[in-house]
Amino acid sequence: MAPSAMMNVSSAWIASAFMPTRDAACRWWWRPVMGKGPQPASSPERGAVTMPPETMPLPSRRRVLRLSALALAGGALALWSRRPPPVTWQGQAMGGPASLTLHGVEEGTARALVGRVVRLISTLEGLFSLHRPDSLLSRLNREGELGDPPAAFTDLLRQALALSAATAGAFDPTVQPLWQFYRDGAADFGVVRQAVGWQRVEVRRDRVRLPPGMALTLNGIAQGYITDRVTDLLLAHGIGHMLVDMGEPRGIGRRDDGQEWQLGVADPAVAARIATRFPVSGRAVATSAPRGSLIDAAGRYGHILDPATGLPADRWRQVSVAASTATLADALSTAIAASDPIRAQSLLAAGGGQAIVAGWRV
Repeated sequence: MAPSAMMNVSSAWIASAFMPTRDAACRWWWRPVMGKGPQPASSPERGAVTMPPETMPLPSRRRVLRLSALALAGGALALWSRRPPPVTWQGQAMGGPASLTLHGVEEGTARALVGRVVRLISTLEGLFSLHRPDSLLSRLNREGELGDPPAAFTDLLRQALALSAATAGAFDPTVQPLWQFYRDGAADFGVVRQAVGWQRVEVRRDRVRLPPGMALTLNGIAQGYITDRVTDLLLAHGIGHMLVDMGEPRGIGRRDDGQEWQLGVADPAVAARIATRFPVSGRAVATSAPRGSLIDAAGRYGHILDPATGLPADRWRQVSVAASTATLADALSTAIAASDPIRAQSLLAAGGGQAIVAGWRV
C-alpha cells in the first residue's frame, strides 16, 4: 500500500478469531478456541500449544463445536462436527508482518501447505520487493529494462497499470522517484516530477521497459497481490475456510464456529481502540494511513504521495476499502488516500471496489 519500501500499517487490523502479537515467525498456533468473538491478543498461550513445526505433535484433542437447533439469520440450522483446531502461522511478507489462519485442516496437511506458502512468498518477494537489491523490480529500476520477465511480474504490472488508468492516475506505480526525492532531497523537484507517468511504462510478454529517470514501486499493490496468490494456492489445494493476510487481509469461508470472519479497524488516533467491525468473508479489505509510515528521518513526509501534485498526501488520516480481491482493495485504498475525499466514491466505482468501510479525514 505504501508507494515506498516502508512497511504498511497492518497494525490497523485485528482479526476477531485470534491474532497473537508476539514474534511468532515460522511458528504455529494450535488454538482450540471455545468461546465466541475476539480472543485476547495479549494472551496467545490460552488454550494453545506452541512449538516449532519440526517438533509439533498432533493436538491431544480436537475441538468439538456443535450448534444444534440454533436459529441463524435466515432461519437455517448449523451443526459443526469434530474438526481439527484452527492453525495460525505468522511470518513476514514484503518487509511487514504476515499471517495465515486455516480452519478444518489436519496437521500434516497444514505443515505442507504452509511450506508452500512460505516458498511462494519468497518467490514473489524476489520479484517485487524494494527492500532487496537483488529483486527483479530493483534490477528494473537500475537498468530500465528487463527481458523475458516472469509471468507473475508482468501480471502484476498490467494490473497496476490498468488500475492507474481506471483511477485517472490517482494510483500510479511510477511515484518511486518522488519517494526517493523526499527521502534524500538531492534532486530537483521539477525534474523528478517529469519522471512520473504510468502511461510511459512499456509492458510486453517478453520485455518491460522504463523511460530514463523513471522507477517503479509496487508497494501500493504487491501486498494485496501476494495475499491473492496465497489464497489461490490454498483454494487449489481444497482449503475452503481461511483468513490470509500478507499485508492486506482476505477472508474465505467462515471461522471454525460457523460465523463470518470479522475484522476490526483501529481508531487512527487511539491504535488500541477498535473503531468499527465488519464481516470480511468472501472479500478483502485494505487500509491506507498517509502518515502511518514516514519517508524521511525528520518525520516531515508521509509515505503516500499524490501523483497529481507530487506532494505527500494530507487529506485523510486513514481509509479502508473493501473489494473482491486484495490486489484491488490495496490499490484503491492507496488511490483514495492520495485523493480529495470528494473523489473517493467515483474512484471506488471506477476501480471496481465494493465500499469504503471506514475513513477519517484530516
